[in-house]
Amino acid sequence: MNKRNTIKQLLHRGCLLMGISAITSSAFAWDFAEHRKIGDRAMSLLPRYLVENGIFPNEAVADSALLQILNMSHMPGSNAYAMNELTQLPNIVTYGTLCGLAGDHVENPMLLETGLQTHFSKTNRTLALETQAMNEFLTGANSKELLDINLAYGILAIKDLSHFYAYGKGLNEHLKMIDPELIRRLQRPSEVNKVFDKLNQLPSMSKYFCIHIFAIYLAQEAGKEMCKGDTQMASNLMFYATMYEAFAEHFLQDSFASGHQMVRRGFSASAVSNNKSLHDFYNTIPVQTANLKGETWSAYGDKRLNQNMMEYNEADDYRHIRVTEKHPYSLEKGDSYERETKVFYQVVTATCESIVEVWKAYQNALEGSGENILNEIPSERDDLPQFVYDRFPVIKDFPIPFGTNLDDVPLEASVADRKDELQLIVQEPFTRNFIRSRVANSFMFLIGTPIHSNRDGVMTYGGRLNVSMINWHKFGKGKGMIMEPGDIAHWVSPTISGYYMHAPSSSYTIKNWNVKAGANYNMDIFVSPKRFLGLYSYFEMGIDRRNDETRFLVAPSVGIQLGSLIGVHNFNMPGWLRIPLGIILPLKFAVTCNKVAGRPVEWISNMEVDILF
Repeated sequence: MNKRNTIKQLLHRGCLLMGISAITSSAFAWDFAEHRKIGDRAMSLLPRYLVENGIFPNEAVADSALLQILNMSHMPGSNAYAMNELTQLPNIVTYGTLCGLAGDHVENPMLLETGLQTHFSKTNRTLALETQAMNEFLTGANSKELLDINLAYGILAIKDLSHFYAYGKGLNEHLKMIDPELIRRLQRPSEVNKVFDKLNQLPSMSKYFCIHIFAIYLAQEAGKEMCKGDTQMASNLMFYATMYEAFAEHFLQDSFASGHQMVRRGFSASAVSNNKSLHDFYNTIPVQTANLKGETWSAYGDKRLNQNMMEYNEADDYRHIRVTEKHPYSLEKGDSYERETKVFYQVVTATCESIVEVWKAYQNALEGSGENILNEIPSERDDLPQFVYDRFPVIKDFPIPFGTNLDDVPLEASVADRKDELQLIVQEPFTRNFIRSRVANSFMFLIGTPIHSNRDGVMTYGGRLNVSMINWHKFGKGKGMIMEPGDIAHWVSPTISGYYMHAPSSSYTIKNWNVKAGANYNMDIFVSPKRFLGLYSYFEMGIDRRNDETRFLVAPSVGIQLGSLIGVHNFNMPGWLRIPLGIILPLKFAVTCNKVAGRPVEWISNMEVDILF
């Protein structure tokens, strides 16, 4: 009996791990090694930024202040800064390490501190595994191995929705979701766990500002203590300001991952319907992005932070393709033999700007400003966007959320004449909902009738589930979100279907039903960026039941989607309109050939009505 229970427990745990692994594979943005690389590079550049912002007279003084106030040291063989009191050898905890563990592996800064300071902890075991993967040139450790160490990693992936933008909401709407009450509650360490439970429900940008503002508050308090001559208390508070800032920057960095700009947040979407598949799709193609400075770049997702674009494929000579060639977005203090992408430059620059804002707060308080940022936060949510625009220059580095009206946000004056160009970039892309309809799990209602002379009163009613989150695709040339005339998109995914055939007693047709499964193939031929002819087919096998007999069934189908060729895009319609319109108009229809063992071939014409995707 004990053995049987043990087997059941192992099976239960195995199924749970598999399910959570599927979710964790897309719940987070950049992998650990990518977050660490961003954080470490930003910290290595920080002394220069601190000098440029007038906080310290030269880089040597800035470097010395970082080492003394934060009890840091230079990591041997690199430009990274190590946090001495958090390091348990052989692990070395750099600033980038904090960015990588924050949010993905540990829920809040206080748990991160205690986890790293406890030698035999799950946090240190997780870090050892991630470091091993990084040393093997992987961007992150295997999810199953991480779950074996700490099942809470998977639970956090499910309940923490804050790694995404809120797709469809503009920049001002994101900023209005900053919660002043939660920020103030962080002043009491006893409230931290409860506050972060609430912060987990915010979009990445909103959560970032909540934590970043509190990090600035701690830096102000540290500066006041240093001004009074209490060096130890100043160091303590600046240490926690740094912990909170590293945590905040994890979500700043997530905001630059393409897959996390294009999905709707929510448990049902991420675990059941469309977030995972959309996330995975947008990780693989460049997503044009812009910020308030007017800078534009092609964003990618996790595992592709510094993806080598292999420019030689389109080069006519060898003059401008060398890896070590300096670009306008090249950064100092890096591996000169690594190709760095524009998105890496953008996210490191934003991270540097964010840290500088914390140190500015410290320096101003040290000089006796007496400021308390918590007293500056507006009480009215409608005033929060302007507060951010006035107070935090880092907002200009963030990718502008898709769906933002640029008339409502403060573009830099130097790019005002490019507003129309930038608006085209940040508008909700036409292909987004089309792609969602192809890669999201979808359910459709089938209404059909046999194709033969004696079909009066004979109808088929059924349903189809396309498990499209498991898919193979080829999206045109794979170079962007906009399709050109002549581009073709291919999609393959599993499908499950079945129907019941109703026949009146006077018909020679026998009532029957079937259940089958197989593969779905879609081919979309674009005739313009917003019009395409959709051709699709199914190849399924299953069982047919009639006359108290169950027989093997093979059922290939071919279909056509005409609506999008004439500009009627059902994937852009709300359900209350899409469903009745799909019944009234033959926007999608297919012909199925049912071949049941030992029976004549049946031809069925089906109208397909998309219910959910």
